[in-house]
Amino acid sequence: ILCNKVWLCAVLGYGAFTFVIGAFAVWGPSYVQSQFGAPLDEADLYFGATAVLTGLLGTAAGGMLMDVVTRKFGGDVQSSSLLVTVLLTLAAWPFCVATFCLPSGINSFFALIFIGQFLAFATTSPLNGVILWSVEPHQRVLSMALAVVGMHLLGDVPSPVIVGAMLENLSNKSLTMTATALWLGWCVVLWGVAFGLAR
Repeated sequence: ILCNKVWLCAVLGYGAFTFVIGAFAVWGPSYVQSQFGAPLDEADLYFGATAVLTGLLGTAAGGMLMDVVTRKFGGDVQSSSLLVTVLLTLAAWPFCVATFCLPSGINSFFALIFIGQFLAFATTSPLNGVILWSVEPHQRVLSMALAVVGMHLLGDVPSPVIVGAMLENLSNKSLTMTATALWLGWCVVLWGVAFGLAR
């Protein structure tokens, strides 16, 4: 499995994805508190509700979009899934970056992060399909298990510590969170490479 280049690129991209989403989940509420003066408990509630809602809606929308794409265009499901994943991430990326780098009020902040996270979470259904379809049927359980371990080890396990250290040592919180959102670029690169390899 580890020698399968499509699988490896998909998992490494998933690690970058969970790095960003993990950092947003941990540090987003304190960012809202520091930038907009919202009480931390309210910031936690609103940011958490946004994450849950966009996660549920985005994942479902990504699955439905994948169904439509495969029915309409047919062809290789794995390649179609990777293409949809890359395009959704390209769409999500500017919203996630703009959330932290554009001067705005709290309403604009939540509107931008909602759209960005919705589009980002829409990648999870097609991407999980790629992780399964890129290996032989008898390897699929191990493929998913290794992918889950890999994406967490590379993603949401280290990201709160790394981004937290950056927030503590750099004076510009917007710059730190913007740099974190820019990390989604690795998803585009790695999933784009996987798409090229799968064709």
